[in-house]
Amino acid sequence: MFSLIKSLLLIFSGLTLGYLVQYFRPADYRKVRRRIQFVCLIFLSPLAVIGSVWVAPWRHWEIMSLPFIGLSCLVLGAFCALFLARFMGFDREQRTVYFICGGFSNLGSLGGLTCFMILGEAGYALGPFYSLFERIWYYMVGFPMARRVSPRWQEEAEDDSRWQRLKTIFWDPFILVTLGSTFLGIILNLTVERPVFWADINRFIIPVNSFFLMISIGLAMKFGPMRNYLKPALAIWGIKSLVMPTFNFAAGTLLGLGHVAGGLPLKVVVLLGAMPVAFNALVPPTQYDLDLDLANTCWFLTTMGLAVVIPVLTLLF
Repeated sequence: MFSLIKSLLLIFSGLTLGYLVQYFRPADYRKVRRRIQFVCLIFLSPLAVIGSVWVAPWRHWEIMSLPFIGLSCLVLGAFCALFLARFMGFDREQRTVYFICGGFSNLGSLGGLTCFMILGEAGYALGPFYSLFERIWYYMVGFPMARRVSPRWQEEAEDDSRWQRLKTIFWDPFILVTLGSTFLGIILNLTVERPVFWADINRFIIPVNSFFLMISIGLAMKFGPMRNYLKPALAIWGIKSLVMPTFNFAAGTLLGLGHVAGGLPLKVVVLLGAMPVAFNALVPPTQYDLDLDLANTCWFLTTMGLAVVIPVLTLLF
């Protein structure tokens, strides 16, 4: 229970601090946000990932199913949202934004922190593997879809080849560092025993890293006309908190994850399936002049919904 309280406090205090800073001292915080995210994603996250993957149960073949469950879950969320969008009177641009909200989940800062707080280091270690195909899905499907429905970008979108998009994905320093640290951790896991002191390093790095990422998100929080989109946002929360974790539980059970490491991988996929809309879901509407208020409301409400989702999952586990 104490871990649960710490997890929720860390998430909401980081978000609140970031929001209060930008509210009481209005300024362009884009550079500050980028610097915070750069330090967290290039330095702190890789250290935490290497240390955690070093002790993860990689020797079980069932673990190889995690990236495919992760991708399938994101695709399911996107198409559930698209199905519901047809009954909400959304135009083409809004349907695309809703599709993105359904298919983009916060598997990194929130998912990683929640896994660490509830399931420990070994649970945190499985997160990067579960989300292995996440950015490929975002940049090969989500971002191009948003670009195609934006009148201002349609001509350029048609000239964008899939090869160019793939090059953009795999030359992204954040992706290179994430993949590199994951595979380095796997190699160390299979060859060298991890030093005892590294557990203390991770107990410090993981919460600090997540706290600063939450601050960076809070610096960009905007409360526009959210009341107009509460119903669609609640529907997205239903998809994220019920449909996606249920799918992951069924898929993980069928693939035998419940019999590996005391059921740890099964708990990880259920927990990560219940994560809220990713902050990345706000980027395509911002960049391509789509309905940012819809995306912002879905992101905010599902993130606040963690106050219900995390305690329920903790009790279930």
